Amino acid sequence: MLFQTTVVLAFAIGAYADLYSLVATIPWAPGTPSSTDQSAIYNGTYYLSDRTNKGVHIISLANKTQTGFVGGFVTGLVNGTLSSSISGPDGIVILANRNEMYVGDGDGTVKVINLFTNTIVANISTGSKKRADEFAYDPSTQTIVVTNANESPPIVNILNATTHLIIGNISFSGASGLEQPAFNPGDSQFYISVPQTTGAPGGALQLINVIKGSFSIAKTLPIPSCAPAGIVFGPANHVFIGCSGSQVSSFGYSASYIMDVTTGSIVANISGITGSDQVTYSAKTGYYYASAYLNTVNGVPTPILAVIAANGTVLQKIATDNVTAHAVSVDPSTGNLVVPVKAKGIQIYSLNSTSTTASGGTPTSSTPASTSKTSDAQNNRLGALFGMAVAAMAFAWLL
Repeated sequence: MLFQTTVVLAFAIGAYADLYSLVATIPWAPGTPSSTDQSAIYNGTYYLSDRTNKGVHIISLANKTQTGFVGGFVTGLVNGTLSSSISGPDGIVILANRNEMYVGDGDGTVKVINLFTNTIVANISTGSKKRADEFAYDPSTQTIVVTNANESPPIVNILNATTHLIIGNISFSGASGLEQPAFNPGDSQFYISVPQTTGAPGGALQLINVIKGSFSIAKTLPIPSCAPAGIVFGPANHVFIGCSGSQVSSFGYSASYIMDVTTGSIVANISGITGSDQVTYSAKTGYYYASAYLNTVNGVPTPILAVIAANGTVLQKIATDNVTAHAVSVDPSTGNLVVPVKAKGIQIYSLNSTSTTASGGTPTSSTPASTSKTSDAQNNRLGALFGMAVAAMAFAWLL
């Protein structure tokens, strides 16, 4: 009887343990890439930058097939090997109110793709000979920012989406490089992820002024022991910060953070999740997603995709790879997620029907993840587990 109870309990826990399950793997076409960059989802379509094949994959999430591929990007070689600093496509941003997608290229240009025709309709020069990298967009002012991270010093260019023209730039003279920019709807400001800069050896978020005539760095928010890479805003002026793969070697520390940008304080420390590139937030689920492709455990490469509650609680870890899986996107309609894995293909994970999605995603704790309070979603899942456990024991007793 005890054995039967244990078996049923184990089955119940296993059935309810994961938020996401793999539902489809789409084969690579025209070939398996060795270098990809960012991704995005819009209107049920997934887009992925592929440097190896010099183009952007177009995937129908409903049909789970590749429906198109936009070529015409520049790939640069150094000593016969693809170099990300001079290769594209790179970062992606969707301009939903314009049905356009901006994509960075390896020659310093920004290519504008019409999403009705899936064709390149504009080619904007940033003035750099190295890649135009990552983007953020303010739809209310039609303003785009793009990083030229490989310039010395690195630069952020400001573009007007209506005219497809660059209207100014900001130089980051004290920075070692630049990573992801992000627009915060909460305060209508742009923030730049800076791996290291003067006065902030662990990295910083720098708020920039993009008003014409006064382009400048307005504020610096230092980050402890991080070397930040991907950033994304969630609820309540909170930003999720993914630390780069150099975090462990530089600082002997492994973590991601959630910061309140109104105060600059760290409100959650997600221990053991490092080496992230692209990160995203879903208003549908209330979760953050981190493509921790350079994550390590005790010095051993352990690439994962981490699903994290708004209070910093790690909800699920999905094994990926340390080659192409530094991109992650979540469908805003379904909550399903997509991650590219070199040896397998473009993988679609479905949000399980038993999973609880957030209505607002407001953080419930400001303590480190290792000691944080249980989120509402966790409480619901634990309640379901308890109910299953009681039912299982009752069933076993009858047997």
